[in-house]
Amino acid sequence: MTAHTGAEPLTRALTRALRAVTARVEEVLRPENLTLDQWLVLDALARERGLSMADLATRTLATGPTLTRVVDRLVSTAVAYREVDAEDRRRVRVYLGPRGKAAHRRLAPKVAEAEAELLDRTDDGQRALALLAALGGMSAPDRA
Repeated sequence: MTAHTGAEPLTRALTRALRAVTARVEEVLRPENLTLDQWLVLDALARERGLSMADLATRTLATGPTLTRVVDRLVSTAVAYREVDAEDRRRVRVYLGPRGKAAHRRLAPKVAEAEAELLDRTDDGQRALALLAALGGMSAPDRA
């Protein structure tokens, strides 16, 4: 165990950072009436065509019930649609509809700009991402 250095505890620091990022990104999403969870699904679907609910859960880190509500909302607003998988009829895949593709094209640069602004608050944004990725047990994602 390491000695307390007087710095903010990790849990509190990460919670503060998460809330700051969430607030800033939701500011960008608000005019489109999207939540952060909806954006994460929209972005995942824009990156990979036709994802199963399990794939979406992995990419968004949303729980099953939350993800179901989010996808239901995106489908009800014609942002996304569901289709039975042609290879496995027991599986349903989620796709972006034309409205979803247009929303992603409009919002992706704005979200990226908001993220860049937040990372610019650090001495080294890439290092900050790498540290967060290491805490999450993943390799660092490329910054767009």
